[in-house]
Amino acid sequence: MVRRGAAPDPPAAPPARPPKQRRGAAPPPVAPPKGWQAPTGYVPVAVRRRRRWPCLLLIALACCCGCPAWFGKPMWEQYPANAVLPEQVADLRLRDDNSSTVASKQLETQVRQAHLLAEDVFAGVYVTPDGKRVTVFGGTGFRLSPESDAAAELARLKPQYELQDPQVVDTGIRGRYAQCAVGRSEGTDVVVCTSVDYGSLATAVFTRLSLQDSATLLETLREEIVRPQQR
Repeated sequence: MVRRGAAPDPPAAPPARPPKQRRGAAPPPVAPPKGWQAPTGYVPVAVRRRRRWPCLLLIALACCCGCPAWFGKPMWEQYPANAVLPEQVADLRLRDDNSSTVASKQLETQVRQAHLLAEDVFAGVYVTPDGKRVTVFGGTGFRLSPESDAAAELARLKPQYELQDPQVVDTGIRGRYAQCAVGRSEGTDVVVCTSVDYGSLATAVFTRLSLQDSATLLETLREEIVRPQQR
C-alpha cells in the first residue's frame, strides 16, 4: 500500500544480460569443479590453438612451383635433341643406293622448306627383307605446341598422299602426340604417321602395314633416330 504523500518506489531494474560474444571469439575457459585439487606434481600446460598457415603455405608452394615443374618436365626431357639415321632398326635396313639417296635429299629439302625453324632435318628410306618400304623424315628443334603441329603435318601431306581423315594415336609419352592416316602413293595403299614432341618431329610413309602397326613402328624408329641431348 502506498501512503498518501509518499513518493512511489522506483521501478525494478531489468535483469542484466550476459555480454554478447563476438563471432569467432574464443569461449571462456572452463573452471574446474568446486573443491577440485590437482594431483601432486601436476603442472598446467597451456593449449595452443592450431594454426592453419603451414598448410596454406604448402598449398601455395605446390601451386607456384609444382605445377610449372609438372608441365615443364616434358620440354626439359625432349629438347634439345639430335637425329642420326642408324643403318638398321629392328628388321629395317637403311638403303644407300643412288635412287634412295636422291629421294632422301629431296625429302630433306621439303622438310626444311616446310619447317623453317628446324635446327636439323633428316630423311631416309628403309626396307624389310620381305620388301616392305618405310620412308622416314623429320627435323629437330623446339616446338611449343606439338599436338597442333602433328595435325598440321598431316594436313600438309594430305594432297600429296590423298590422305583420309587422320586418327589420333596414343603414344603413352607425356608431351608426345601422334596421328596416322590412310592414303595412296603412285597407285599403292600407304599409311602416313607423324609423331611430334617438344624437341622433334618424325613422319613416315609405310607400305603393306596396318595403321596401328605403322604407328608402333614409327615410335620404334624415332626412338633410334632421335636422341635427346644429355644435360
